[in-house]
Amino acid sequence: MITRNIPTAGIVLLTAFFSILSAQSNRSAQTNEAQNSDREKVYNGKELDKRAVVIKKVEPNYTKKARKHKIEGTVVLRCIFSSTGEVTNITVVSGLPDGLTERAIEAARRIKFIPAMKNGKPASMYMELEYNFHLY
Repeated sequence: MITRNIPTAGIVLLTAFFSILSAQSNRSAQTNEAQNSDREKVYNGKELDKRAVVIKKVEPNYTKKARKHKIEGTVVLRCIFSSTGEVTNITVVSGLPDGLTERAIEAARRIKFIPAMKNGKPASMYMELEYNFHLY
């Protein structure tokens, strides 16, 4: 083991330097946590000042296989209309076979909307979507 004599002033200076770095790192982490918690908070409609407004909702098309098998019914999706204007975290509540659930998910991803508002800022909210598939 190699030992060196480091002047006491140097040790104090290094200790002070690392204390400042540690404090800045902790402050930065706390700020990031606060920002992330605000950004990641997802509200129910009742908690918001203004709910998201759908501007464009694309209707999904039938798949050839579903049409051939005469599949009809409703796909129900639960998702988040995010504060950034994207539909995220899509989960299937009830689906249909032969690719219809996948078509509904694709359509949900293409929804255009104005984000919900909470305290004057864009906010994320839960939304349930229904896509009806009926043969005429």
